[in-house]
Amino acid sequence: MCLVLFKTQPSSVNNKIRLILATLLYIKNNKGEYLLIERLRDPNRGLMSPPGGKLDTAEAESPVQCAVREAFEECRMNTGPLDWMLKGIVTEKDYPSVGNIMLFLMEYKNFVNELPEVCNEGAFHFVHPDDFKNHNIPITDKLFLWDNMFKNDREVFVMTLDCKNHPDIKQVNV
Repeated sequence: MCLVLFKTQPSSVNNKIRLILATLLYIKNNKGEYLLIERLRDPNRGLMSPPGGKLDTAEAESPVQCAVREAFEECRMNTGPLDWMLKGIVTEKDYPSVGNIMLFLMEYKNFVNELPEVCNEGAFHFVHPDDFKNHNIPITDKLFLWDNMFKNDREVFVMTLDCKNHPDIKQVNV
């Protein structure tokens, strides 16, 4: 790996689109229902998605550290790094109102049977996968994320989605 450092960034670097790093937290109860939050903010305002949030890149926060922090901030769950397992890495190119984002899909290894209280991000609901079609879930989640979450119990999946023509999302072959 070659790392080149500039004292001042060349104009070509300043014009590049940045990549946001974030986690999505897949938490379920003992009935097999997943914890979803009905979002009050963009991205995905008014839609139901797993809790999660952006990595603190200024602090070099890892995806696992972010999962622990976001679980506490949004759900008031006290968890530790060993409570989480990486299930997938999804890059969404040109996601509406966000740009480029890389998502680390983190699964909580334990069951949570009580709904967290409403937080500044939204209200929580447990939803069974068979009932997802009846809920307002982001199109990328419906078409790509959930199916891949259910396919592999042990292997991490990786995919890139081109969201430029949202809602017509294309999976990019790597």
